Amino acid sequence: METLRALAARLDEAGATLATLAHTVTATDPPHPAFGAHATGRPGEVGRALHRRWTEATGDRAREAQAAATRLAAAAAALRSAADRYPATDEHVARRLAREA
Repeated sequence: METLRALAARLDEAGATLATLAHTVTATDPPHPAFGAHATGRPGEVGRALHRRWTEATGDRAREAQAAATRLAAAAAALRSAADRYPATDEHVARRLAREA
């Protein structure tokens, strides 16, 4: 059971790392002037389009990281639940085997 709990703790840690990443990945997005979005004419249009694509892509990665963090948390909870039920299951099986013997 301790092995399952240790694995659950590692999954929790990985999930926490991904959740942190999900929040910070967009925080480091460069501002639109870095893409030349403030320029006039065609260069500005291209800069704005590039900035828009950049923010869409990092937003998508942030959502994916958060979804993965949520799945890891669910897996960790399932492992802890299994570890919690192990003793009762072992007890039940031992009683059944004793009756059958």
